[in-house]
Amino acid sequence: MEVKIVVQIIKGMDVIQPIKQVIIQSIENGIKPCLGIIRIGNRSSEISYEKSVIKQLQPLGIVVESIVLPEDVTQEMFDQTFDDVNQNSSINGILLLKPLPQHLSIDYVEKNIDPLKDVDCIGNVNMSKLYKDGKKGFLPCTAEAVLEILEHINFDLVGKKVALVGFGMVIGRPAAHLLVERGATVTICHKDTKDLVKECIDADLIIVATGVIGLISSQHVKPGAVIVDVGINVDENGKLCGDVCYDAVQSVAGYITPVPGGVGTVTTYTLAKHTLNACIMQK
Repeated sequence: MEVKIVVQIIKGMDVIQPIKQVIIQSIENGIKPCLGIIRIGNRSSEISYEKSVIKQLQPLGIVVESIVLPEDVTQEMFDQTFDDVNQNSSINGILLLKPLPQHLSIDYVEKNIDPLKDVDCIGNVNMSKLYKDGKKGFLPCTAEAVLEILEHINFDLVGKKVALVGFGMVIGRPAAHLLVERGATVTICHKDTKDLVKECIDADLIIVATGVIGLISSQHVKPGAVIVDVGINVDENGKLCGDVCYDAVQSVAGYITPVPGGVGTVTTYTLAKHTLNACIMQK
């Protein structure tokens, strides 16, 4: 007799409750964190994300300052503005919205950002610590959010097979390293991997971050596997969706994160936690 799998939806708001309580308690005790968001231009996706961060952080008691530069800002002005924010003692954490316009280089930021303000791990110092044994700096928020989700469902990574679909700097590469550090066997794939089904079907955990709608379907998933969908896309009806065929995969997966309301929510609260910790360390 075939056993029917009942998928469990991992809601971001459930995952972040312990983080939220720590932040609220700390702020009630007199800590006053401030996050500075640097945005170039008026791209709708970045404005939307900025508004989302403000909407979620301000009710916690975290001050958010937005620094907006024109799309055609010069490299000199961009670097100078970053310096001003980096040296401003009232700002504890810096979030630089990316990608930057093509005419701008991020090199100066990566070399000079204060590691104690680098709350999303874009600087050379914290990135170097990420790939070394021992004490880490701030981890990339999205990669840490994935770990928070796995901890929430008590998923032990030791000896587990992981298919990591997507190898970008924001999630894929840091996540691969952090997963291996925790004892997982990681297979790195991407949207052009030949026979992606073969690479995914034996995995206990599939993490997807490609920006390709519907890349992972039920045929990629072994019964009971955990699916973490990091993708954020807009479908033909203008609705947010991930990289996974959400409805189809529910008949096979043991756990799955929704989009929206999954990884993105945990990422934002991880950013809030980092900003709080940055404030504490700078005192």
